[in-house]
Amino acid sequence: MIALNILAVAIGIGLFFTLLLTQTLGLAAGGLVVPGYVALQLTDPLSLILTLVAAFATYLIVKIVSSFVIVYGRRQTIIMILTGYIIAGLFDLFIGNLVNWTDLQMIAGVDEAQAQVQALESNFMMMVMESSIIGYIIPGLIAIWFERQGVLQTLCGLAVTAVLVRLALIAIMPESLHMYEASRAFQMPGW
Repeated sequence: MIALNILAVAIGIGLFFTLLLTQTLGLAAGGLVVPGYVALQLTDPLSLILTLVAAFATYLIVKIVSSFVIVYGRRQTIIMILTGYIIAGLFDLFIGNLVNWTDLQMIAGVDEAQAQVQALESNFMMMVMESSIIGYIIPGLIAIWFERQGVLQTLCGLAVTAVLVRLALIAIMPESLHMYEASRAFQMPGW
């Protein structure tokens, strides 16, 4: 059997469904590659929420900047992607520092260490430490389409195409999808 990169397949299927959605309903799905990335993260709702919040923050920041500076066309596209990239990088920096801080707190004292371990074992803390923004340029790509066609339309198009891509991956290559999700489950927080 041929080993296929599941991300490449998800992006390809996403391109097909994005074309289909654009031609039938006139909606874009937040960029050409975005549905493939989002489809692979549908089982991680916190990462999806963080990505959409980062995209909306990117959209608002560029909108505010554009009231002071002339921003349109290629310049706007680059500023959106760069702002989304910076927001994703700052979030990764925050999560990395959170992991380091909890490690230092556990070393600080025996009694405090036990309390910190209990705090780390809480589901919410582990979810936060394991979450991340999907990609570095994905928030910027989504923000571009927030600007072009509106927030609600982009979110609807993205939701439809991501679910269709996910269903196609389940139908076409369930074993590869299962192995991908299993490999993500064993990643270390903050790495």
